[in-house]
Amino acid sequence: MPPPVASVDGPSGRIDARPRQAQERWMLRQRPLFAALSSSVLAALGACSDDSGAAPPGAPDDAGITSRADGGVEGPDLDAAPKPTACPRAPKPDDHARKVVVSHPFLESGKAKTFEVLELSAEGVLSKTGQTFEMRPAYSDIVFTPDGKVGFVAQDDSTIGVFSFDDAGKVKVVHEAFTGKFSSGKLVVSKDGQTLWVLDPNVEKNGGGVHRMRIGCDGSLTEEGLVITGGTAHAMELLPGDPERAVLVGYKAGDSPAGSYIHRLDLAQSPPKRLASGAVFDDEEAIASSVAITNDGKFALVTDNGFQKGSRMAPVALSDMSKRATIATPNPGAVVMSPWGNAMLLLNSDGEDALRVVKYDAANDATPFTVGAEIVTKGGKTEIPSNPKLIDRGKLKGRVLVAEVLAVRQLAFADDGTITDLGLKLDFPDGSTNIVGSLGIEP
Repeated sequence: MPPPVASVDGPSGRIDARPRQAQERWMLRQRPLFAALSSSVLAALGACSDDSGAAPPGAPDDAGITSRADGGVEGPDLDAAPKPTACPRAPKPDDHARKVVVSHPFLESGKAKTFEVLELSAEGVLSKTGQTFEMRPAYSDIVFTPDGKVGFVAQDDSTIGVFSFDDAGKVKVVHEAFTGKFSSGKLVVSKDGQTLWVLDPNVEKNGGGVHRMRIGCDGSLTEEGLVITGGTAHAMELLPGDPERAVLVGYKAGDSPAGSYIHRLDLAQSPPKRLASGAVFDDEEAIASSVAITNDGKFALVTDNGFQKGSRMAPVALSDMSKRATIATPNPGAVVMSPWGNAMLLLNSDGEDALRVVKYDAANDATPFTVGAEIVTKGGKTEIPSNPKLIDRGKLKGRVLVAEVLAVRQLAFADDGTITDLGLKLDFPDGSTNIVGSLGIEP
């Protein structure tokens, strides 16, 4: 349920705008869920129409594209275009000042296109740079190439916004709104920085699935097509230690069996190949908000923040894709794994706002995850936390940035599995124009 809208006394006797802003943030957090429900309605309407132009499985359509049984697609459009020269995307040194980008997607009345550039020093101090730029309203994760030069975000109108930084740290918009035969949901950048995987949450009939984009040297995108068919692609994570493999959460991936919701993929093949699939929950009503993989590659933890069920998460053993007992937790917005591999940070959001530790015990095959108590926060209780971003190397290893309604909060994993609020929250002034939507940080 959305947070209450009653006003409360703010600082210095003012009327605090936070309740309305919290409700706006709750609404923007539901965008992927509304998209998924809209897809189901469109699919039902489409089933009543005569789709005489669709090609049967195994036969090429009018453009020469053929859907394969294993979820891949073949055709001239995927390989005919000349492939740009690959650009090296070497990571920066472990300890460097990192650019942090947030969106401010609201006006006092309506939506805004504003993005703001912050900077996190090598010592962990987050500050404003004064740089802003415009693309389209956005609320989801911002992801970067490994060198931190190019950033990507799925935007409210289903386009992809792309920006880049030059050597002096100045920002440039590459694509204000890149469009194609997709509706952008979550985005994943390949480990080598040459490919952008675009998850489309629509049903199969409406183009849902996993699309592949080639990233140019200047950050520009070239669409390479739908490479994993099936639709309802809700979340995806690269496998730690084997970034050519991935875990996809969605109700279908090519010829995956009925009832499956999680799939292991081989991304090294072209098109990618489905390796195995399994169930996550005992129903087909989940809309995954995130998936996190343990560092040892044993388990994936899927969070469901959907309308029909929601407020739950479940582990899946990746060796045989067998699910474990479902864990109840209110409105899980996201989980992120500790770089030390023994804990996760859980974000409870959408009116149930809390930050919690999830302990991981690799030796306990039946119950590998245990949800702990709420983390004690500094500078006020967390407000609709979202988009956690982890630093996994250098002096700031274990640092996590979390977007809130009017702030970016900093927490830190310790090597013993505990998580601490560092009290380094960067607050933005009251007002709808300062609400934080998207968040991303250079690797």
